[in-house]
Amino acid sequence: MKRFARAFAALFVVSLAFVLVACGSGSGSGDAVPANPGKVYRVIALDESGAPVEGVALQFCSDAMCYTGETDAQGIATFKADEGSYVVHVKRVPEGFAEDATEYEAPQTFGDVTITLKAA
Repeated sequence: MKRFARAFAALFVVSLAFVLVACGSGSGSGDAVPANPGKVYRVIALDESGAPVEGVALQFCSDAMCYTGETDAQGIATFKADEGSYVVHVKRVPEGFAEDATEYEAPQTFGDVTITLKAA
């Protein structure tokens, strides 16, 4: 019976270790950007340390029209548009960040545009 109890305890410890490694132990920053779900364009706003920036107002423009959006808590604004030629303009940044007049080109196919905002 003791042999069974030791084997069960060892199995439990190994299983617990596997779960912690597979799911993360909670000690990470949690700032990782989730994978693009596809068939959308995403604009990802980060600060200079790589942390997401919420509340960045954006324009996502083609030659014919502009879409507007704002980054969420993960620093992501999603645009559902046909594949094509688009540019991204930063229209407003949260307090503490410098204005950004750069025109960012989006990929021709669905994908991500990453913007790094500088501190004011």
